[in-house]
Amino acid sequence: MDDAHSAAPRNGVLQLAGYGIRVSVERGHLRVEDGVGRSRRVGRFYRADRSLRRLIVLGHSGEITLDALRWLHDVGASFAQIDTDGRVIAAAGPVKLQDARLRRAQARAVERDRGPEIAKVLVREKLVGQLRVLDRIRAVVPMSNVSLAASVIERAIDRLAAQGSFDQIRWVEGEAASAYWRAWSAVPVRFERADVEKVPFHWTSFGRRASLLTGNPRRASNPANAVLNYLYAIAEAEARIAALGVGCDPGIGILHADQKMRDSLACDLMEPVRPVVDAWALDLFEARTFRKADFFETREGGCRILPSLSRILARTGPQWAEAVAPVAERLVEQLLTASNATPRGAGPAPTPLTQENRSDGRPGPRVRRRERKIPVDSEDRERFRTEILPALRHLTLKAIMRAIPVSKGYCSLIRSGKRVPHPKHWGALRDLVG
Repeated sequence: MDDAHSAAPRNGVLQLAGYGIRVSVERGHLRVEDGVGRSRRVGRFYRADRSLRRLIVLGHSGEITLDALRWLHDVGASFAQIDTDGRVIAAAGPVKLQDARLRRAQARAVERDRGPEIAKVLVREKLVGQLRVLDRIRAVVPMSNVSLAASVIERAIDRLAAQGSFDQIRWVEGEAASAYWRAWSAVPVRFERADVEKVPFHWTSFGRRASLLTGNPRRASNPANAVLNYLYAIAEAEARIAALGVGCDPGIGILHADQKMRDSLACDLMEPVRPVVDAWALDLFEARTFRKADFFETREGGCRILPSLSRILARTGPQWAEAVAPVAERLVEQLLTASNATPRGAGPAPTPLTQENRSDGRPGPRVRRRERKIPVDSEDRERFRTEILPALRHLTLKAIMRAIPVSKGYCSLIRSGKRVPHPKHWGALRDLVG
């Protein structure tokens, strides 16, 4: 090994890429090795050092021992493997909540009326997030179809509440998605001047979301969609880890139908997070000038991401983990409530990912952490009524719903002054009223 460097995590995340990847345990330490040819990296970690929170393997050449998987489990670290084409091969993390009633409620959700209601909440959050992304696209590429897409999504949000079946919900979501991705088509992808003439012309813009090879988003045929697919794969791995963490079965979906070799619930949990990923990708396309060496065109015309860029994308995992955690915990609360598995007065559902309700399981009355941290007392209420409420009364419910992720009925109560929203929403409402 002529050229060896130390492999160290960044923000708790360690990515391994290249050929001959090895993950094993030696003398109680986790030993990792990756790289290409003679250029290798080696790292050693001991159990008491909790700097390693996620180990992500990018590729399929190498080995990991059973001892290493147990070592990661013992220290509470997650493991994910993502193939070179962006597919999630494996994702596992610590299970922080075990409740058989929850899995039973999850399996029955599709057969009950509560299932479509849960699906509508997930889709509505996604659509509201897409509207925010469209506002940012309008600033990057002024174009008429952005306004058209926003109108289609606004109508989809209005129609969503009246839909009673999963097929109807999926149809509304699909119609909005078509308009949304058309608005992305002219987003530019910049390459260094020396590489502009060396890359295919269709690599220089986002283009169609559907690949020219498959007719769907899989096997992307240009860099922008390859980047988005890769980010979605990382978010999917985090969604699977979150589902396991709250005690759900990642394969039993609600909005997404059951399919072999697919974690349908992880796909459900991803829906509200996708616009967050989209916004990050849009920032990347606006700020970064790519090199031809960041991508590789296959003989079939597919586009793959090379390690120089994939390492950067893999570091986003903690962001998607943070975004998906409250979605997973809210789903647990909805499932337990719908199945009457949580007795009335028993307090809020556990929050093992965000630790928002840390008092769950302790003796005595249970109090939500956020209520202790940011109490809404009489002074807070008066401040809201004098600083924000007067301007809100002149806005539409639709505008308020875009700013904060609450229902239309609750927005109506806020606008009328009958309810005071949680202080965490006040910043967004202040921005809304200027």
